[in-house]
Amino acid sequence: MADESFRLIVRQGIKQGMLEKFKELSTAYTEGTQANEPATLGYEWFISEDGSSCYLNEFYGSSKAFLLHFESLGPKLGAMLEISPLEEMIVLGDPSLKVKEMLGELGAKFYTPHAGFSR
Repeated sequence: MADESFRLIVRQGIKQGMLEKFKELSTAYTEGTQANEPATLGYEWFISEDGSSCYLNEFYGSSKAFLLHFESLGPKLGAMLEISPLEEMIVLGDPSLKVKEMLGELGAKFYTPHAGFSR
């Protein structure tokens, strides 16, 4: 597991009455990421059955890929966080120090690779 790839798993609440707006924003973010960021390897949203929370599973081939994603999407995050506040952020992998500092400021917890593989 000695590579630069990492996953970012984010849990967010969804404010009551904001599910449709949340779906609009998350769909737009996903479409933009898929169209413009080939180094972002995965970007998937999962919504709870009751619509009160979600998980975002992001997969980056490198820290550079994440930084490009953040540069592109960062200015738009305020609208999302207004209706869907962060509850938990987990980083699986070993991103660069710069990425660790950025995500650490948002309360991320880091888990470094131990054993395993992905195909």
